[in-house]
Amino acid sequence: MKVVKNIIKTEVIYDDKMKNKYVVKKEWDKNKRKALVLMKNAGLADEIMQDQTTMYVVNNLAKLEYGSVVIMNLFPSLVGVDTNESATENLKCVQEEVPKVDDVIIAVGTGIETNKEALKQLHMIVAILLDKKANILQIACPKGRIGFHPLYPAVKSGWKLVSYNVEQAN
Repeated sequence: MKVVKNIIKTEVIYDDKMKNKYVVKKEWDKNKRKALVLMKNAGLADEIMQDQTTMYVVNNLAKLEYGSVVIMNLFPSLVGVDTNESATENLKCVQEEVPKVDDVIIAVGTGIETNKEALKQLHMIVAILLDKKANILQIACPKGRIGFHPLYPAVKSGWKLVSYNVEQAN
């Protein structure tokens, strides 16, 4: 009989009032590549609980031979009210985390094209990523379409990562 053990180390960064969640870090193998996954809204995952999105992110990155993930969002609010202060702090966190990862995966989904505020946040974050010379990727489905959120049915069980076209963010 073979027993296999592993520990997934989790760290979550909130503001002092616990109204904004800026970063969720999960590490299961420090010797493998690290990814930062950028989505739209802060989910329910915390230092113990996992939501579906976090589960699919970890599962798919593990399949792709990553050993850790930093999950961040365009909007960090847990109470549905994003402020200039939380947006500024979110951008600071992006700047701090990007140099620590190998790849940044933009996974905001295909529905933000009509959301001016989401596009504005995405543009600011992409500018930071370009300034830091990050390797920017996105999730593609088997049929070649791009720009998916981790919960999209065609990709939730298996990701194909492709280069992110910076022009699509503009």
